[in-house]
Amino acid sequence: MTSAFQLAGFPHVIGTLWEINDQIAATVADAFYAHLKNDQGILDTGRAAYALHHAIRTVRDGLDLPDDLNRIRTPSLWAAYLHAGA
Repeated sequence: MTSAFQLAGFPHVIGTLWEINDQIAATVADAFYAHLKNDQGILDTGRAAYALHHAIRTVRDGLDLPDDLNRIRTPSLWAAYLHAGA
């Protein structure tokens, strides 16, 4: 699916390698868009890889996770995301 969006002309695409948890997806999306803004507060798609990296580290480090989800026992919560683009 990620490749299809790139072939359709999108320069940066965020995808997953397998099904993901909805709560975690919302957390990653919030963090992703927060880091996608530049210093002036404007969305900068050139920062997509950087923004995804920091969003995934937030989840990987256990921040903003619901109490019943354990990042250490379940790396599939944060390891599925990928950035495709230049």
